Amino acid sequence: MIGKLFGNRYEIISKIGAGGMANVYKARCTILNRIVTVKILRSELAEDKDFVRRFQNEAQAVALLSHPNIVSIYDVGEEDGLPYLVMEYVEGDNLKEIIRSKGALSPSEVASIGIQICAALSHAHSKGIIHRDIKPHNILVEHGGQIKVTDFGLARFLSVPSATMTQSGTVMGSVHYFSPEQARGEEADAQSDVYSLGTVLYEAACGHVPFEGDSPVSIALKHLQEEPPGLRIENESIPEELEQIIMKAMAKDPKLRFASAEEMQRALSKDSTDELAVPPEEELTRPIPIPVKPENKDQAGKKRKLHPAAIAAIVAGILLLFAGIGYAFSEWYFGSTVAVPDVIGQTEVEAAEKLKAEGFEVEVNEIFDQGKEVDVVVQQDPVAGMEVKKGRQVSIWVNKGPSSVWLPDFTGATEREARLALEGRDFLVKINRENHDSISEGLVIRQSPEGDQNQPKGTEVTLVVSQGPVIRDVYVPALKGLNAEQAKDALGAVGLSLGEIKEEASSEKKGVIINQSVDPGSSMKKGGKIDVVISSGEPPAEEPPEPEEVELEIDVPAAGEVTVVIKDAQGTREVYKQAHEAGDEVERGFEVYPPGEFQIYFQGKLNKTIPF
Repeated sequence: MIGKLFGNRYEIISKIGAGGMANVYKARCTILNRIVTVKILRSELAEDKDFVRRFQNEAQAVALLSHPNIVSIYDVGEEDGLPYLVMEYVEGDNLKEIIRSKGALSPSEVASIGIQICAALSHAHSKGIIHRDIKPHNILVEHGGQIKVTDFGLARFLSVPSATMTQSGTVMGSVHYFSPEQARGEEADAQSDVYSLGTVLYEAACGHVPFEGDSPVSIALKHLQEEPPGLRIENESIPEELEQIIMKAMAKDPKLRFASAEEMQRALSKDSTDELAVPPEEELTRPIPIPVKPENKDQAGKKRKLHPAAIAAIVAGILLLFAGIGYAFSEWYFGSTVAVPDVIGQTEVEAAEKLKAEGFEVEVNEIFDQGKEVDVVVQQDPVAGMEVKKGRQVSIWVNKGPSSVWLPDFTGATEREARLALEGRDFLVKINRENHDSISEGLVIRQSPEGDQNQPKGTEVTLVVSQGPVIRDVYVPALKGLNAEQAKDALGAVGLSLGEIKEEASSEKKGVIINQSVDPGSSMKKGGKIDVVISSGEPPAEEPPEPEEVELEIDVPAAGEVTVVIKDAQGTREVYKQAHEAGDEVERGFEVYPPGEFQIYFQGKLNKTIPF
């Protein structure tokens, strides 16, 4: 596989991973000269429609998403019968590898990871997409700490019905991380992703998964029946607030979890403030010794007693002193905190004024390619709702619209190469076609705007593609009565060719053409194809009998399941199955093809037959 060129564009460099469904490779895009990830369906699964569907589902799901915490998809294709996806290459390790090498992560790292995954899930859920396979293996961590969620192979569109169970009865997903409802074979929803995220953060916080077992079934049962060990028992350094957030995400009852990934993100943001710095030794709060007045030598040997009022005054003074020191220290050590306001969607001026009014310093950054709305804030750090000290700097990013990129000159390139290169640079592509006597079909004649200049991202680039020289019209010959070889010769003589050949029952001799897609004598361009229908040599089958509507009445003898099976000219089929109470009456009409019979089953056993 190393060195192979996929799509005449992606050169495989090395293998970087393998899963149950696909192999993953590092590759170089030879057109854009950038490193990408190519995910190729395993050859032994290429004939399995279910796996091909899941592979295509990943492309469809990620194509709807655009978020800094989700791996982007660039291209899809098929090479030698193997479907493949081309995705953003992430320089770093997956979270599972990091936990294996480092063990438990710090609480601040756990909170940061959780916040970013919540942001990714919130975006996916807003687009109606459920991930259904959140696990550390699918969480990529860049060297700078940026999180990228990947592998939407099991993703489900909320608007499309889908079963959680496969044909074989196995549950799709990863047993250490899936939710109780997935373990029961129920449909996964947004809160199932929240549960899986909770198990991921549990593992990150204490270095191991919450449930272990001898088999996938035993682990699934623990998700259903057992509570995970307390995080603070596993790792004393975990703050109580973080433990509560993770345990809430892992609640057995979805109603007791966070209502959304966005709500969980807010909770993590509130409890993820930076650890407070420890003040110098001399500034630590500690008991202050009460100064003792030396005894007067003249009164040596005599103990001087203080008046009770004086003692009370001294004690009161000491208490006031400690209170003052404590207040001053708390003001220095903790500072007053305030929730960061939400300024997303506001103009730079509006956002800066709002933040400054709350006592924050403001840093303004420019960012490009963040949607159609320009000159508004699209990102902020810290996030809205996070409790921080007054006076802290808040960074905002203002969308300045599409950035400019280099537009190459594609004259003479193939249509596919030009389209892929333009879409990879985020240009819109429009194709016009025209005949050309000297430029071969499928090559670019010219483009607008012209190439070799910078253009804003999103600009529509029109490619004029050659259709080859003008083809003159010819007349279609009569083909009925000929065989396929004779028809091929007749069509070739006028510059046409034989297209698709279908077979139908007919009393004509086997192999003789009985119909053609274009009537004889019609004009069409040279190079066109004519589809034909040939006789199978067998007379047409008799028309099936007309259906009839028959009313069926059943008195249910006892509580149980009633099943109705029809056996007629169309075969045997189950048409009704439902549980009933004793004494119920079933009255329904069924479409049948006489002659035949109704077979009435009660509790799985044949009760009676009714002919029709």
